[in-house]
Amino acid sequence: MFRNGIQSIGQMLATAVVSVLLLCSCQGRQEMSSGVIVQNDSFTMTGDSVIEDSIYAVALSRERIKTNITTARLDSLYRQVDSSRVRFAQGKPWQMRKPRPVMMPEFDSQQPMVDALYNMSIDHIVDAIEGSGRFAVSQSNYSRLYCSIFLSLAALKPHQSMATLRSMVDRDSIIMQREGQWPVVSDHIGWATAAWEVYLATGDRNWLDYSYHVIKKTLGINHAVLLDQGTGLIHGAGYTSARPLGVRRMTWMGYNDLFACMSLGNNILTGNALAILAEMSDELGIDNDYQREAQRIKDAINQHLWNEDRECYSSFLYGMAFPRQSPLADNTSQAMCVLWGIADDDRAENLIAHTPVSDLGVNVSYPPANALEPFLANSSWATTQAMWNLAAASVGNENALRRGLGALYRAQALYQSRGIHMQDIKTDMLGTSASNVAMVLRVFAGMNFTPEGIEFSPMVPNGMDGKKTFKGFIYRRAVLDFTIHGVGNEVESITDNDKVMESPFLPADIEGHHHIVIKLRHDNRNSQQVTIYKSEVFLPPTPVIEWKGDTGHIINYVPGTPYRLSTNGILSELVDSVFVLPRTDNFTEFSVEIEGKYGPGFMSRPMMQFGLTPQVAFYPKTDSDSAIINVSVAPGGDYLLDVGYRATGTLDVRRVTVNGHPMGTLVMASGVPVEVEGIAYSNLVTVKLLKGQNVIRFDQIRLPKSFTPCEPIHVRIFKR
Repeated sequence: MFRNGIQSIGQMLATAVVSVLLLCSCQGRQEMSSGVIVQNDSFTMTGDSVIEDSIYAVALSRERIKTNITTARLDSLYRQVDSSRVRFAQGKPWQMRKPRPVMMPEFDSQQPMVDALYNMSIDHIVDAIEGSGRFAVSQSNYSRLYCSIFLSLAALKPHQSMATLRSMVDRDSIIMQREGQWPVVSDHIGWATAAWEVYLATGDRNWLDYSYHVIKKTLGINHAVLLDQGTGLIHGAGYTSARPLGVRRMTWMGYNDLFACMSLGNNILTGNALAILAEMSDELGIDNDYQREAQRIKDAINQHLWNEDRECYSSFLYGMAFPRQSPLADNTSQAMCVLWGIADDDRAENLIAHTPVSDLGVNVSYPPANALEPFLANSSWATTQAMWNLAAASVGNENALRRGLGALYRAQALYQSRGIHMQDIKTDMLGTSASNVAMVLRVFAGMNFTPEGIEFSPMVPNGMDGKKTFKGFIYRRAVLDFTIHGVGNEVESITDNDKVMESPFLPADIEGHHHIVIKLRHDNRNSQQVTIYKSEVFLPPTPVIEWKGDTGHIINYVPGTPYRLSTNGILSELVDSVFVLPRTDNFTEFSVEIEGKYGPGFMSRPMMQFGLTPQVAFYPKTDSDSAIINVSVAPGGDYLLDVGYRATGTLDVRRVTVNGHPMGTLVMASGVPVEVEGIAYSNLVTVKLLKGQNVIRFDQIRLPKSFTPCEPIHVRIFKR
């Protein structure tokens, strides 16, 4: 009997594999058939299987996934594409929880693999709830948790989401997570997006009032410390990691330089928090001007971070006196630009169409860091892919959605079902599971939660035909069951308990049990373009420069590769590894940039040439948190200011005001390049000085008690 069972499983696997291979041979590798979810040069996925060369995963039922992948096979495969000889580990393979978790909605479709992955995700979400009623999550996962709550956890587990978010608040403001890194890392305002989604799902007025005051206080702190007066953007490192995406490849950047960055992710989250605060104020009947402030940040993002040539947003601005756009695209943040109205008009549609993606999905950042597929190399990949899928659905790009769904399901079927991950890089199971469930809630059912109720804009791509049911979803005081028929992104008809609905919208005050039936049809008026990159696209190495007087030497020079000298942001060609700097009598910032095969890389560490000797003022020694210096200048105008210091502490942050007007924030950290006599220099702040006497004030920003301040020595001031 046991032998017969093994034989029947083998026959099922063989039948599934053969059927998929026949589909591939009939349809061709580049043209997807309606019989598959996705089909490309790397893998094929049908409703019940994923096939990639000699490895496969098959859903034997909605409760079980069978795969032949092993860690040894992965070690062999990825050793060929990564010189670091990565290794893989295997955790606990998934087994469906029995009995099924109560109060969790059930999903059923004609695609057993999609159903099994949904069930696996539900199990992982339940497993992630601690006895305290909060989600088990570390500080390093907070950024992804905000996205996970937005994607599906607020709708599925609002009370656990609420309890987890409360634990991140101290003295009525959001805890600056990752102690030792705020304000260098400042993505904690993502809390607002998660908190608002919890209110939309529950209608809890106490939670609304609580979160309103938390967000308002936190934004006030951030505005005072992080706002860049020149660009209108927010300073600080990026959204998905402790450093801006890609900065790990830029060894010259210390904490001072990281704070000077203005990341796309932080600014989107800040703009969205302001828009949320405006809506919360409206709900509470409070007069406000937050929507105008949100629009200012939106305008600043589009002015300073949009790259017209590449038709995408740059992941951050970086540099010293003359900030430059980074050569990377942050695709989580780009998806947010689409979803939250930063990219409007045709820009959103073009962004989804023209951002390069691979057969294996969208990269967290592009160009990628290495040849490893994104799912295994970055634990936040599933969140990025889910947000990208939502953005693709919102602009009606079925081709991009179809490929994105296939990529998400492929990674989960082959790896997550077996608990396989890279050694020392554990998969974020809660985030991955929340991302998967969001495809049912936000894509197939198309739910968008608003203060007034639920708007429906469902999208089901070709390859996922057949009836879909989603039962037992709890929304405020109602229980909702959904039945979805057909494929497409246009609602042909929608009924509630057999009554035709005037529009695809359910009001927030509904109660009782409701059965929603949605029939879809295709509406292909929007672009279906997807930009696929096939070859290995990587950033070129960042130039390392030795500066001596009026010359520079590119230490890691690669003959035949184009290099350019940046002079205050203006580029000129270099023809050799040694070059002479142009003469200048004014302040000038020099750096070197490399042009790789697929575009520019990161610039070298900038070097400042002052022209005229900077004015130097000694920093007064004082026991208070404030220090004042008086400075006299002949011509009024814009000046640059920094502080020379000895790195005797860990992280020292001081706010700068001139003649009573806020100008910016200085960061003094350890572990930065040291110049003459052991003195390091803070980031630069642009200050406006009047002709004659000026009063410059430095106010220390209190950090957690574990920090000790640095020792400021002098202040340098020079004409820009």
